[in-house]
Amino acid sequence: MYSTVREFTIEPSCPWYEAQQSYGPANVNWCEPTRCSWINEPANTWSNVPYMLVGYLIYKKLSKGADKIMRDLGLTIFVMGFFSFIYHATNNFMTQFFDFVGMYLMTSIVLAIQTQRIRGKDTKKYHSFFWAYMFLNTCIFWLFHINNIAIQETVILQGVAIFVAEFWGRIKSKEKASLKYFFLTLLFLAIAQTCSVLDLKRIYCEPDNIWLHGHAVWHMIGAIAMWMLALHVKSNFLGRDPKPE
Repeated sequence: MYSTVREFTIEPSCPWYEAQQSYGPANVNWCEPTRCSWINEPANTWSNVPYMLVGYLIYKKLSKGADKIMRDLGLTIFVMGFFSFIYHATNNFMTQFFDFVGMYLMTSIVLAIQTQRIRGKDTKKYHSFFWAYMFLNTCIFWLFHINNIAIQETVILQGVAIFVAEFWGRIKSKEKASLKYFFLTLLFLAIAQTCSVLDLKRIYCEPDNIWLHGHAVWHMIGAIAMWMLALHVKSNFLGRDPKPE
């Protein structure tokens, strides 16, 4: 689906031209054309604001000043949106790498919490696993890059791991908590991914539209999915009694 071919899209004398020449272009060229501006892709850039807004709301509203997991999750989602904002504004491989770092922050925290649940330990003491997953994810990113494998596949691997860990932990602990928000997260991500593919394949593509593109819709619906994910984490993983050491 995603190509490993990199296209130089920024013209000489335009902002970020030197950065793209130095670090190379990203490995994907969305429908929205690269403009000779400080904001290369207006729609794909500004559509990350909902991610940052959702991250802020999770941090302020769902944590209630006590739940560190929710504060951390809100912060990581905010950073994810910010890094994606910077990437789409600048269009070079270095900022694309940080775009993936933002996504790995979010997936790593969820996987770390799930790992603690599978172990039967306190889910709030997840930080060692978080950093281990961040290191592993970063290594996989560069492994894919060096071997010319589409780096977007690393995020798909993360999604599969989260899905498997969710049900593994649920079966192991014999939990019967609601999966409503988890399935809503999957639903919104599926819709968002469909919009992104329609953009990538130029099935829905209006290059002159500076407000809305399929990948921009991916950002906005993805932000809703992040809110649903936060509700799932809050309703399933907080307040768990750890097994005695």
